[in-house]
Amino acid sequence: MKPEPPRPRSSFARRLVAVVALIAFGGIVALLLAEAVLRLVPIPGITYHSFYFDPVTGGTYYPNTTLIYRSAEGVEVVRHANGWGFPDVDHALAPAPGTLRIGFFGDSYTEARQVTLEDTFFRRIGHDLSARAAEFADEKNTRGEPVTRVEAISFGITGRSTLQSYLECSRWMEKSDLDVVVYVFVENDPGDQFPGIQPSDEVPLATLEGDSFAVDDSFNQRYARKTTWWHRSMQRIKANSLVVSTLEGRLKLLKRHGVKRTVTPADRAGGAGGGGVPMVPSVWPAGKADEGWELVERVLDRWHREVIADGREFIIFRVPREEVVAVPLAEQDAWAPRLHDYCARRGIPLVDPTPLFVPPMAAGEAVYHDHFTPLGHRLFAQAFVDYWLARDGR
Repeated sequence: MKPEPPRPRSSFARRLVAVVALIAFGGIVALLLAEAVLRLVPIPGITYHSFYFDPVTGGTYYPNTTLIYRSAEGVEVVRHANGWGFPDVDHALAPAPGTLRIGFFGDSYTEARQVTLEDTFFRRIGHDLSARAAEFADEKNTRGEPVTRVEAISFGITGRSTLQSYLECSRWMEKSDLDVVVYVFVENDPGDQFPGIQPSDEVPLATLEGDSFAVDDSFNQRYARKTTWWHRSMQRIKANSLVVSTLEGRLKLLKRHGVKRTVTPADRAGGAGGGGVPMVPSVWPAGKADEGWELVERVLDRWHREVIADGREFIIFRVPREEVVAVPLAEQDAWAPRLHDYCARRGIPLVDPTPLFVPPMAAGEAVYHDHFTPLGHRLFAQAFVDYWLARDGR
């Protein structure tokens, strides 16, 4: 019996290519099925990683991507980043004739991803003031036009400090032709920009310099790779894929914590111990709270001067900390007393919704629940609308 002749190498190569192609096809099908399952079945902790590295502010969201919020109770809110990278509707760069444009700058309270878009305070303010535009029909916008409608725009991104909000405003104020700039102040903002308090090394920080401040943007050198086309391309894929986002998140947890039977919220937060940046001044290191507030004032001073010099209005809108809402202002372990004093000394309008929050909270109604509830947003918006309609003795 003659031995079987060896098979041609070309036949073996074709079989190998076919097997590899089959495996690749199966992998693609599996990824597509996993993507479909993750999109259809809400799973806590599963969301798109839409972060976009920004050399000015540290980061925003990839434009036109999906943002998913899931509460501990399983409530899901799906929002979308607009063409500018903020969780709001799209806005044209040039305002329509007769429009009064109000830009809101701040952190997660301004972003407001915990509620539907139409429940957010900024959308309510736009609707409510537009409906009552006749009550301030004698006003004109910065373009000299009588005001017939109000357009409220959110420039909020989670984790923003006073400095980051100022830097964002510097980029958008003239480009989007804002009439009014509103800084939404939250009690952790001073720590978010302060070296040694802010735990992240991916954001700009403020440092005292002379009688003003300097911006430490050394994060750009540390993370220069994030501006390369390769990194941008991979991030774009991740921002639009739950599977890729989930795999990346799990790999990071594995690298940081090793194999664990359970994953705690602190693990998901990056090992911050669940504390994050402190809101309470008394827990800051000795002597640092005064320095931290001095930096806030210096950033606000520059921001205020630039807005006013450009013929626009500057307003500060305070978010009260939940546990001190019913505490007299002078007795609060909070930045609020310093903020009120600063605004009074500088002549900067300060909108404080506390009087509207106290009665419903005393009656047991939920104004806060992981930021504001829809009721909280309604009351927050009402405080601003009331201020606007009552200002200048109207």
